[in-house]
Amino acid sequence: MIENQIKHKRGIRHKVISIICLSTLIVMSLGIGLGYFFGFNALHDMVGDIHRKLSQLLASDVTQRLEVEIARIRGYAAEPLWKDAATKGGGENKPASNMAGDRLRAIVGDDHNIAEITIIDRSGEPVASSEKASKIYSDYDKRCMKLLSDGKRNIFIGDIGLNETSSKWLIPVYIPVRDAGGSLSGIFKAGLSVKNFFSPLGNFKVDNTGHAVVIDGKGNIMFHPGITQTNIRLASDRDYNRLLSSKGKYAVIFDPNIHKKRIFVAFSEITPPALTESGKIWRVLIDEDTKEVFAPLTRIVPGTTIAIMILLVVMIVIGFVFSGLLVKPIETLYSAAVEIRKGNWDYNIDIRTGDEIEQFADAFKDMIANIKSKREELIDAKAKLEDLSKDLEIKVAQRTSDLVIARNKINDYAKDLEKAVIVKSDFIATASHELRTPLAAIREGIGIVLDEKTGPINKEQKEFLDMAKRNLDRLGRLIDDILDFQKLEHSKMEMKFRDNDINDVVREACHTMAHLAKDKSLELTTELADNIPKVKFDKDKIIQVLTNLINNAIKFTQKGSIKVLTSKEDNIIMVSIRDTGIGIRGEDLPRLFQKFTQLDKGLGRRPGGTGLGLTISREIIERHGGKIWAESKFGEGTTFHFFLPIKERRDR
Repeated sequence: MIENQIKHKRGIRHKVISIICLSTLIVMSLGIGLGYFFGFNALHDMVGDIHRKLSQLLASDVTQRLEVEIARIRGYAAEPLWKDAATKGGGENKPASNMAGDRLRAIVGDDHNIAEITIIDRSGEPVASSEKASKIYSDYDKRCMKLLSDGKRNIFIGDIGLNETSSKWLIPVYIPVRDAGGSLSGIFKAGLSVKNFFSPLGNFKVDNTGHAVVIDGKGNIMFHPGITQTNIRLASDRDYNRLLSSKGKYAVIFDPNIHKKRIFVAFSEITPPALTESGKIWRVLIDEDTKEVFAPLTRIVPGTTIAIMILLVVMIVIGFVFSGLLVKPIETLYSAAVEIRKGNWDYNIDIRTGDEIEQFADAFKDMIANIKSKREELIDAKAKLEDLSKDLEIKVAQRTSDLVIARNKINDYAKDLEKAVIVKSDFIATASHELRTPLAAIREGIGIVLDEKTGPINKEQKEFLDMAKRNLDRLGRLIDDILDFQKLEHSKMEMKFRDNDINDVVREACHTMAHLAKDKSLELTTELADNIPKVKFDKDKIIQVLTNLINNAIKFTQKGSIKVLTSKEDNIIMVSIRDTGIGIRGEDLPRLFQKFTQLDKGLGRRPGGTGLGLTISREIIERHGGKIWAESKFGEGTTFHFFLPIKERRDR
């Protein structure tokens, strides 16, 4: 079944054909893509250069006609009639105004580029007009009056605007009217008709979709064939700024406001002196649909596609022929593998291709010979392994029996040890409790004698009794330590968590230990933070920890001071007990909190005690969810730290 499945696989031939076709397709696509890219750029630059030159010709024509029209307007403005009209005022009933109006209408009738003329006096009010009710640019006229009043300007061309009376789009041209002394008497304002003045551009066409367009410096359309509404944006700010910054003064506009399709635009500037003096920039644009501009490239796509399909068919045939040369020796190797799988290790493989396949066939034959040799070695090794396995099974069974016996003995030892630990704990607990009663009686008796309730005692007797009382107190503390340790070890010590003030607890502990410090002439002080909140802890147990740590500090400090500090850090309350004693060696620090451990601190003797005080302190602090540790430098003193969490995180 496996043989039949493998025989029906013909993937190599298909892969060879696919690789050849894919390589051909990639190369041709890359070539066509690069050709299209470079062709697009070449066509883009060629059309852009042609359109730019055409726009230059149109801009030159508009410049010449504008200069001619301005010269005419200057001539009209030089007539003395306007000075009288501007000086004497206007109105329908005044002779000067009537004569001026008749003359203005005559000029408009003779010059088809001028749609309206208005004479404006020094106050900015119209005194004569070719139209009866012209109110165009009334506020704008006053601003222009200020521009021309300084005598530096002889002409000003304003922004395009709509005359609401005549519904015509006009370009205002302002000429100052001056008296004999050169003072400004008024303004001769001529309104150029956008439609008439730019009408020659309407006859200009490039191919089927190319037009001539005029825009101002802000990108607003002044003239466009077939569009009556002007003063709208040519394109978005992004497209317009990209057009102005283009190196060749041509670019593709992707988002035009007057078309629903992309356009190719080239431009040239109209720069007559009068326009430049007025701070205005006009531009002549040639716009054309990008589909028409790049049509030559589009037309080659179908032919190129057909060529690719033909070439692919040819490459499939070539791939089929050459793949056969590759597949045949591989099929020979496959046949050899099938025979060897059947057990025919002496099957002859004869491949003579003179290439890597022949090299692979030779390596395959060497591999078969090597496998045959290794197979024989494995058969021998298998027989030896079976013999060793039998011996190993016998030894494993024997060792297993020994381990079972040893495990039973260990279990017996563990049970005996557990019983011994229980007996020890019970004995210690019983002995400690039994010792407490006579100790209390002895302590009470000694106290009665010391108080001289049984009669007076001398100084020497009092000293001996004081010594006995101190040793009884020390023995009582030892018993308490042992009992506390037993409770902690068996988790029988109860914790009574209440809201407490750690500063109050520190003061109480220091007050209790003050007499011991005073006896050794040591200074016991506190440094307590004010911002510490109340937290839940067992007050008695924390006092026990503090008295134990302060007692150790007093015990191992010969001179100097002991200071207890509190502080708040993040979510914890930190307590530190710092002394100026003999310190602890670095190698002894890891053993500090081990039970029944007493360190030789260089006193020449070990201090008395059970060695359980620090162990009990650590257990109490950890039961509160805190941590205790020590820092010390031998010969300079020791600082014990412990912290309690503000938020509860302990196991109750």
